[in-house]
Amino acid sequence: MKKKTPAGPPLPTSPPTPLFSALPYGVFDVDPQVVIDRGMPERVRCFVRGCRRMLLPPSRGFGGELCPDHGIHCHASGTYSYRDPKRNIIVSPKLLAGGIMKHPFKFESGRFGNERGEDAITYNVFRSFQEAGALGLVASLLTGTEVTTQPRLFLWGIELTDDLEPWDLLIAARERFETRLPVKRPATEPDIALHLPGKWLLLCEAKFTSPNPVYARGPRKDAQSLTLDELTSIYRDPALVMLDDAKVEAANPVAYQLFRNLRFAEYMAKLDGPTTAAYLCNLTRLGTENATFEGFFRLVKPEYASRVRHVFWEQLFVVAGLMGRRLNHLQRYFITKTERLRPAFHLGYF
Repeated sequence: MKKKTPAGPPLPTSPPTPLFSALPYGVFDVDPQVVIDRGMPERVRCFVRGCRRMLLPPSRGFGGELCPDHGIHCHASGTYSYRDPKRNIIVSPKLLAGGIMKHPFKFESGRFGNERGEDAITYNVFRSFQEAGALGLVASLLTGTEVTTQPRLFLWGIELTDDLEPWDLLIAARERFETRLPVKRPATEPDIALHLPGKWLLLCEAKFTSPNPVYARGPRKDAQSLTLDELTSIYRDPALVMLDDAKVEAANPVAYQLFRNLRFAEYMAKLDGPTTAAYLCNLTRLGTENATFEGFFRLVKPEYASRVRHVFWEQLFVVAGLMGRRLNHLQRYFITKTERLRPAFHLGYF
């Protein structure tokens, strides 16, 4: 009589440590197949590969059930968020949690734990470049000029130094343009800024999964929005010359974040000094937001066209490679980063 082959050990509830344990969960750690139990109530299987826990997903008024093994809330739409936002951060987590997330100058600080959030990727990428002493290379890409000096770095108007001071030039621009807005709305908050005093000043509108929003002619869209006529009149200044005012008046629609950021960049550069050139960059994933950027770019006067650029996150991955081992962790982050459980960037690895 044949002996029965002993059964193997039971499958663990939790999988082994992620392949890159210092990084957020990535393409090697999550299962892109979303499993939903359509019962009452509906439950979603934890997205971490091999986990069997079924969790109540977030819904209106309910934050969702936390996976106790992996510390994430899983949404039925196929995205997730960390209970501890620091788990979504790859560099200087104490600077973020102890300073930026609590900083009164940042309008919104609750999205650093989201898989699809722009704040976490913005901080991870630009703080990594700063710590590696590579912001000059980044500035060369974003401005299209050769930069050999490390510029100042601001995220959401806060300078990334130990003091985390708000930017005086941004405060001055807000006072110039936004003290008497017709609706109560957040002040202009550039996602990223690089500044080499006396030389150039660059504001960058970063997008990861969200689009460049636009205003079209007609009534305001909601209680916080401006009309297109209000936008173009409030942010007008006779000293600002990079946009063609006649084309602006005829345009419909207008990418209003790009519009405000360019007006701010030019105004702040003039405050900095007569030799400071203003730049604007729209940072998106490869192949996205081409139409909204091109529509805005047509409003720029030809003599300033070289100062308004559309750059892709994937190009920053290439720049990180120029730093060798110093930015290996950032390159791994780019390669493994997910968006709705699938590779977020077009890098040719998957």
